[in-house]
Amino acid sequence: MANHIKIPHDTYVKDKLKKNLYAFINHESFSGILIFFCVIFAMLIANSQFSHTYFEFQELKIGVFWGESQYGMTILHAINDVAMSLFFLMIGLETKREILYGELVGFKKIAFPVLGAIGGIIMPIVIYLAFNHDTPSAGGFGVAMSTDTAFALGAILLLGKRVPLSLKIFLVTLAVIDDLGAILVIVFFYTSSLNAFWLVIAGIIIAILLYYNYQDKHRLAAYLILGIFLWIAIYNSGIHATIAAVIVAFSIPGRSNVSDHYLTNLKNELNKIDILIKNGSNFFETHIQKQQKNIFKEWIYDLGNFFKSDQNLTKKFNIKEQSKRAQILDSISKYSAYAQNPLIQVQTFLHPVCSYFVIPVFAFVNAGVKLDSNIDFSLDHIFLGTVLGLVLGKPIGILLFVLIGEKCKIATKPKDLTYAHIFATSCLAGIGFTMSIFVANLAYNNQNAINLAKISILYASSIALIVGISALYLSTKPTKNQDTQELAESTPQKP
Repeated sequence: MANHIKIPHDTYVKDKLKKNLYAFINHESFSGILIFFCVIFAMLIANSQFSHTYFEFQELKIGVFWGESQYGMTILHAINDVAMSLFFLMIGLETKREILYGELVGFKKIAFPVLGAIGGIIMPIVIYLAFNHDTPSAGGFGVAMSTDTAFALGAILLLGKRVPLSLKIFLVTLAVIDDLGAILVIVFFYTSSLNAFWLVIAGIIIAILLYYNYQDKHRLAAYLILGIFLWIAIYNSGIHATIAAVIVAFSIPGRSNVSDHYLTNLKNELNKIDILIKNGSNFFETHIQKQQKNIFKEWIYDLGNFFKSDQNLTKKFNIKEQSKRAQILDSISKYSAYAQNPLIQVQTFLHPVCSYFVIPVFAFVNAGVKLDSNIDFSLDHIFLGTVLGLVLGKPIGILLFVLIGEKCKIATKPKDLTYAHIFATSCLAGIGFTMSIFVANLAYNNQNAINLAKISILYASSIALIVGISALYLSTKPTKNQDTQELAESTPQKP
């Protein structure tokens, strides 16, 4: 058998994670463009003769209905609470991956985007509350603090190779921490009442998940089943259920389970294939001899052989040999699957699902707002607080906090990034579509405020997009470096 080059496991994991990050960037970039068209489509339908159908679709109930008993929810509710849990699961996995292997390894490295994210959360809240303190809409401060990763990366995609990969990674890291901050705000500020019984159930499930993680168990089915029960428990406890997805994400093991025992067994199975080949067997051959080239004649030949009593007929299929080969392949498959990194497995599955389905559907269902005279733009200064919070608060907060962090030597700026790059990125961080609308649905108690918040988010995101793209264009120049080549090579090609 051919000699094998031994690749260090740590090197393999880092390369795999690096390619996974590139795939994430590609998925999110295309998703941003897809979301844009979904938003436009939703706005067009909401303001057309089909608007009643659009809003009736939002309130359509799905679930199990038996007589007077009903176990279900509206489509809007299902998308915002159930489908979006997949998105938060992906965000949680992305955060854990960055902490374990990526750009957040090491205190000073993690401090730079963390400080930027904190600044990008605090400053918009301050600006929003400056306009809306002591009003019924003060609780909507969370609307002005969130970054839409997909939209922001989709905007960066417009400039192609002008944008260095390190800038994209900085934006991803910033947005992931920003989203995590938004989740914590949802848990602590948008939870109205708590059910002690369900909180205890949730605590027990979390303890089991932590035990599984401590024992380094790699059966994904166990984590996902427990995750479903955790979602149900937290949903009934009164806390927003999406936090369940983040907890599950952090409990899923982030490293491969490769042991000497399994590597030895895998080597033994491969040696069996080597022995068969050396003995002259074709391991993947399923027929000993091809009697007829014509299929019809072969059927007639087989039928004739079936009715013959001659026991010395040559068998076309040796079931004993095929069974032996099937067992070898089954063992190799089992050992290979066991050695895979669970975190990467789930991420690889979730990236396209969230980027091409969950987020675009969320955008379509939530972005449709009927533009008529019923929208009160002076309602508690929601419009000014949201727009200025996203457009001004984000870049001011991010720049101020990373600058303080670097000057105080508690954070390290990536070498190939300038503050012009960071300013442009912080402007794009003002695109707050997905999470901002998600928070708006929780923060306000009346539909007029929700509709005004959505209009404010769309307006602010449009300004942030224009300013951010312009600043990024002026701060970059066309280059073709190694990172962009690697990114192109990692992009899936059409067959």
